[in-house]
Amino acid sequence: MVSVQPEQFRRIWSALITPTREDESVNYEALEQVVELQLQDGVEGFYCCGSSGEGLLLTLEERKQVLEHVLKAVDGRVPVVSHVGTIRTHDVIDLADHAMSAGALAVSMIPPYYYKFSMDEIMGYYEDVIKALPNVPAIVYNIPQFTGVEFNKDNAGRLLSNENIVGIKHTSTNLYSLERMGQAFPGKVLINGFDEQFLGALAMGSIATIGTTVNLFAPLYRKVRDAFDKGDMAQAIRWQHAINERVEATVKVGIFNAMKYGWTLRGVDCGFCRAPFKPLGPEARKAMADVMAMPLEPI
Repeated sequence: MVSVQPEQFRRIWSALITPTREDESVNYEALEQVVELQLQDGVEGFYCCGSSGEGLLLTLEERKQVLEHVLKAVDGRVPVVSHVGTIRTHDVIDLADHAMSAGALAVSMIPPYYYKFSMDEIMGYYEDVIKALPNVPAIVYNIPQFTGVEFNKDNAGRLLSNENIVGIKHTSTNLYSLERMGQAFPGKVLINGFDEQFLGALAMGSIATIGTTVNLFAPLYRKVRDAFDKGDMAQAIRWQHAINERVEATVKVGIFNAMKYGWTLRGVDCGFCRAPFKPLGPEARKAMADVMAMPLEPI
């Protein structure tokens, strides 16, 4: 029996970066600094060790330590979700058990990857975690461009019917599929995962977003949501345009490294993503400096 409620997820979540030093070791001091400053920016929750946090480039122990340091820095002010997905079910159970013991609100999981697992095997992966940890609230992470698996109301119905599956992080451009899942499973939390479609996802039933560019630009997301809630679509679109300008520019240079370098420009050296990612070159750094110089208030 899970004890979380959908309203606990109605937030602007940062898909938190993981700062690293030049030798690729995790910079936990910088991590705590970034968390504190993002809270000051208006971030309402943190999603650890996902794509933006280089979760699959971290060791299992590092993933646990990242979560613990985030929880320490947060100190109960906002909730934290830990992404625990990986290819081996035993490792997912280990990470999920640790996350819940440490104080995470919920866990999130990509499906197992690389091997072309059958949908029955993928369902079993999630169900084995829930069977091992009957009280775990879990969020399915739908990110087909990375995993090769796209969830919808039909192939994920078996999961979404499970009370431990509290919602889905939908990092897919198919907003029709998001709306259909919401209609078929009205008790589940729909969480947007693509920053550039936040407003569209809200219109299709999403109540939250977990975003990479939230790391640096949280106030813009609050502006979109606030305007949408007031029914002021002209203002909501205006603020979404401001987000999309930043998404377009950061994607061109490599969005994950761009977020880390953006924080370096803000005074907290976060290094660059682990190899095989390459650090940003001089032109990309200049482009990111231009992004950081954009006024938050659209012209």
